[in-house]
Amino acid sequence: MLCEICHSNQATIRLTVKSKKGLEEKWVCKSCATDDVDMSPHDDIEDTFVIKQILQHLATKHGIELNRSHKAEKRCPTCDMTLKDIAQRGKFGCPNCYQTFRDDILDIVRRVQGGQLTHQGKVPKSSHEKLAIKRQIDEKTTYLSHLIDVQNFEEAAVVRDEINALKAKSEGDDHES
Repeated sequence: MLCEICHSNQATIRLTVKSKKGLEEKWVCKSCATDDVDMSPHDDIEDTFVIKQILQHLATKHGIELNRSHKAEKRCPTCDMTLKDIAQRGKFGCPNCYQTFRDDILDIVRRVQGGQLTHQGKVPKSSHEKLAIKRQIDEKTTYLSHLIDVQNFEEAAVVRDEINALKAKSEGDDHES
């Protein structure tokens, strides 16, 4: 008898499935029985099997080979660690791990930081104004570099003066404190 799930291997295991129609028997092969199907009692196992059968049929019809074995985990070529190993240890195995798992790390940081890649942290209320001025100086300095690159010296001179005024204001605040 062939497996009722994959229809390719010899069925050796009998599963008793509780469905809406009552108890039903399904004969499956060893590989289908040990697949990572969540068999919690609240799920309708029959629907899960049907969906898997449909997907397998469509994949076979379109010439896609479904690999039953799990996808090999990405490993660092230097220390042979996986992302799961790093999570369990709480630290990377070597400097090459940072490059190997770069995309995964960025995704994790983005989720933890609520979509941001930079950590904002908490700032004392007394420092808000100083930080705002520092950010303005940084932004204007970047813009000044761009203006110089495109040789727009008139506007660059105006931006330079604005930067100097912000620096003077920032230094004046430091001396008053």
